[in-house]
Amino acid sequence: MVQSSNHKQIEPGQSYKQITVRLWGKGLILRGVCDGAEISATRQIAAQTGDFVISKIDARHGAFGLVPAELNDALVSNDFPCFKIDEEALAPSYLKWYTKTEAFVALCKQSSAGSTNRVRLKEGRFLELEIPLPPLDEQRVIAQRLNDVEAQLQERAKELEAIECDIEAMLQNAFRKIVEGADYRPLGEVAPLVRRPVEIELDGEYPELGARSFGRGLFHKPVLFGSEITWQKLFWVHAGDLVFSNIKAWEGAFGVATAKDHLRVGSHRYLTCVPHRDAATANFLWFYLQSRIGLRKINQASPGSADRNRTLGQKPLMAITVPVPSLDAQLGFDKLCELAAEIRSIRTETAKEADALLPAMLHQIFEKQSSASAAPVQQTDNVVSLQARSSSSAVDTPFKEAVLVAAIIKALHEEGGQPLGNFRLQKAVYFARRFLGETALEGEYLRKAAGPYNPTMRYSGGMKVALDKNWITPASGKYGPGHSPGAAIGEAQSWIDKYDLAQAAAWVCDKFKFKQNDIWELLATIDYAMLALSHQGTNPTSQAVLSYIDQDPEWHPKIAKLGLTEPAIQNAMVEMESLFPAAKGAR
Repeated sequence: MVQSSNHKQIEPGQSYKQITVRLWGKGLILRGVCDGAEISATRQIAAQTGDFVISKIDARHGAFGLVPAELNDALVSNDFPCFKIDEEALAPSYLKWYTKTEAFVALCKQSSAGSTNRVRLKEGRFLELEIPLPPLDEQRVIAQRLNDVEAQLQERAKELEAIECDIEAMLQNAFRKIVEGADYRPLGEVAPLVRRPVEIELDGEYPELGARSFGRGLFHKPVLFGSEITWQKLFWVHAGDLVFSNIKAWEGAFGVATAKDHLRVGSHRYLTCVPHRDAATANFLWFYLQSRIGLRKINQASPGSADRNRTLGQKPLMAITVPVPSLDAQLGFDKLCELAAEIRSIRTETAKEADALLPAMLHQIFEKQSSASAAPVQQTDNVVSLQARSSSSAVDTPFKEAVLVAAIIKALHEEGGQPLGNFRLQKAVYFARRFLGETALEGEYLRKAAGPYNPTMRYSGGMKVALDKNWITPASGKYGPGHSPGAAIGEAQSWIDKYDLAQAAAWVCDKFKFKQNDIWELLATIDYAMLALSHQGTNPTSQAVLSYIDQDPEWHPKIAKLGLTEPAIQNAMVEMESLFPAAKGAR
């Protein structure tokens, strides 16, 4: 690529299109059309169709893209350099997809420099970088394959959206037929308010329940401990309750408690109504109250001039009139809602799989290109490629990583019985691989806000493989969502034994299970920084580690968050040095 010098003289009275560059690979869009008199600069760059435009300030945040035909001759300032693509060597369609990878963002970070608030892309340094470049025909085949998948996913998204519209129309039509001619009665007659006060014990644990706005149902809050409860009044929630947040009910914050919510607690801000079994069902009442008419009644029962003062009163709630058709009709409608929920669940899972497909394909395709190409990506300042000390102990394939993931989740589950969250799983795998003798990790670990992060583990690596094989399964516990051993964990055990990974998992469990998340993050961050400095040939002193973290925009906030000082870093370094040599000796 070469930098474009296609400048245009700005004339008052002339109209000019301007470009906005969106973050995280989302490309270029029209910012607007303005008169030349509104543009302060006398000259700006006129981007041409097919040019590659990149933001100097936000390149490291994925702000770049190819100029589409509709933005031909649109203007950008000097902070958005344009590059002409040599199409005899590089297919624009291939570049479009490669720029969506973590590897390309890492290159942008590598070619950016400056103080924390003034980090900018250096064009000369950017043009010196290398990317994997297969033959031109192969580039086009790769791009076409990804284009086809993208088109299929877009078509699937339209189909799923149409299904959602059909489901909603079906439910509304069925509901209208059921309530036509039905009697209306006060909610207090068919589902009266029931309060079950909790007698709080100092050593008690009380899992809390919350309600999301806009009809998104109930969710689990963290556990409240009796010793920490001072003034709050708590009330038990039972399965089948209609649960309202009295301060957010006016915007749809209420739902029906299921078996998963049974014997959780709500604060005094939550109201529970229990339908009479011979009069109404909770799901039918919820559907009505979430309708346009029902929400209007909830709003009228929630007086207040400001949003934060809009409180649903108990008496006004009980006075709201609701339709009460025959119980059989309500039960039939509930079954229809259950069917709709199943279809929506399938749609949600399909959408999640679709969202994960392209990132996984990008990683798989371009990772292979990087290893096979004669022009590999140069080592970046943001990524540490780790070389294993021993090929026999290295976790060098997604399958072996999946075995390690299963071993870790199994070990920690046997200790505490709680699901392992994604944050801890990422760090646990990192620590286990360090225990196995790897001075860095075979794949690419990126600097992210929560510490070293391996993006491939979720989409195409160990987590994905372990989930597909049902060695692990998504689960929620008192600390939130995570993963627990799956139904096929017994199958994983044979591989755990084959690869001798039980000891690494047990070591992580023993050394880290009682440490808080901040300590996990601190130790992983310091260890990563030490490895990166050593890789660069720099002595990893506490001062060098602090400087390394300070100079990176992604990690700079950690200094305040983790209380990083040279003495604190030195203490962490001493702990890491005591952990890993001891672990290797134990083997």
